[in-house]
Amino acid sequence: MQINKPKISVIIPTYNRKHYLERAINSVLNQTYTDYELIVVDDASTDGTKTFIAEKYPDVCCVSLSTNSGASGARNEGIHLARGSFIAFLDSDDEWLPKYLETQIQYIENSTDNVIVFCGCIHQMLDGKIEKFSCQPWLAYPDLTYHLLSENFILTASIVVVSKKALDKAGYFNESLKICQDKELFLRLFCLGNAVHVPYYLVTKYSHSSNLTGDYKLWAKETFDLLDIFFANNLSLPYKHFEIETRSHNAMRLARILWVEKKKFLFAIQMLLKAFIISPRYISQHLRKKLVKTTA
Repeated sequence: MQINKPKISVIIPTYNRKHYLERAINSVLNQTYTDYELIVVDDASTDGTKTFIAEKYPDVCCVSLSTNSGASGARNEGIHLARGSFIAFLDSDDEWLPKYLETQIQYIENSTDNVIVFCGCIHQMLDGKIEKFSCQPWLAYPDLTYHLLSENFILTASIVVVSKKALDKAGYFNESLKICQDKELFLRLFCLGNAVHVPYYLVTKYSHSSNLTGDYKLWAKETFDLLDIFFANNLSLPYKHFEIETRSHNAMRLARILWVEKKKFLFAIQMLLKAFIISPRYISQHLRKKLVKTTA
């Protein structure tokens, strides 16, 4: 790990996850690419995180916040301290494969227009099952901003490396969001340059009982909060014509996930009604296409 002028700044925000943190830190220290600095931001943990890092990883920069500010605030603190030309985020309960940084930096440096790269990940579920997500965009839209507005194909900030210059221009994480802050930032970055998919599975994402995404009501609320924030930003002007459709589509997407995966049937129906109220035309067209495909 280089001390002076690192190419990449790795930021790990953490709050009361000392039992996961060792795995995450070790996955950074084991990288084949060594031109980086590692910044751990302890978000006012009460489980001895600061002492643990000082004793086990005395060479790792650990910044301890006096009050809890959430993942967005902790990441923003790390960004302010970062010296690298590129920023890599790693959640404290995830881990990277050894060639993560080496591979990601090759792709983002391939063009000066590249502002963000994202790779595939392996998701270890609560029940022990393992699923692979390529995070490859699959919808036929004119560009990836349309796609990200419609579907969340970047599952975690742990699979992302971004240009610090683009990040400074776009602005940092929105601290009013607890769950959807990643996607809201990525939308702004997508508007500033190329977003590049890296076709390798380089990250393992772990599910556990304390994951915030388990709060489906907050997740649904923030899905629309982030759309409010994005469409209030001047960067969204080229996509204003898509606003009604994307709001209706997201309500429909939430309805599907809540019904099929979460088994929250009443809330799923509410989301379906919301989708229809936003755009009866879009939902009618969508259901007509589904019916044609089913009967074909």
